[in-house]
Amino acid sequence: MAVKYGLIAEDASDIAVIKLLAKKISGKNISTSHFVGKGCGPIKKKAAAWCKVFHNKGCTQILLVHDRDRNDAKKLSDQLTKILADAPQAKKVVVVPSEELEAWLLSDHLAIKSALKMQKPIKEEHHPERINSPKEYLQDVVWKVSGKTYVNAIHNPMIAEHIDVKKIAKKCPSFKPFSTFFTV
Repeated sequence: MAVKYGLIAEDASDIAVIKLLAKKISGKNISTSHFVGKGCGPIKKKAAAWCKVFHNKGCTQILLVHDRDRNDAKKLSDQLTKILADAPQAKKVVVVPSEELEAWLLSDHLAIKSALKMQKPIKEEHHPERINSPKEYLQDVVWKVSGKTYVNAIHNPMIAEHIDVKKIAKKCPSFKPFSTFFTV
C-alpha cells in the first residue's frame, strides 16, 4: 500500500515546493493531503487537530515545515515536535529551514535563472542559509540582475521545478531531515 503524507506548511506555495522537491527526492509522485497555516501562528494552534484529520484521511506520515524566521531553530523544532507528539501517525517530522524556505531555492542559481527566464543568473550562493531574509534577498537580487519582479507565491514552485536537490543538500544543512523523510 502506498504511503499517504500529511503536509503542513505556512502557505500554498510552500506546499507546492514541498511536493516538487519530494518528487525529485523519491523519484515518484507522492500522495498527499495538506493544511496551510497562512503564517506560523495558526500552525502552532491547529497542527494537532490537523493530524487527526490527516489520520481520518489515511495519512500515515506527517511532515511539518516551518520557517525559522528569527527564532532559535532548536527551540522552535522542539516546540513543534512536542505539538505533534500525540498525533496518531507513526512517522512525524518537523523541518525548520534556516531562515526561510527560499534559502533552499537560493542554493541553485541556475534554477532561478531558468524559472524566471533571466538573461543571466544571479550570483551563486555557497551558504544560502546564512542570508538574512532570503525571500527579500531573492526579490532584490532578481530585480538587480534582470529587472524582473520576483513573487514567491508564483515563482517558488517554478524554481523548485528546475532545482537540483543535490545542490540544496550540499549547501543547506536544514534540508537533511526533509530529504531523509522522503528517502527512508
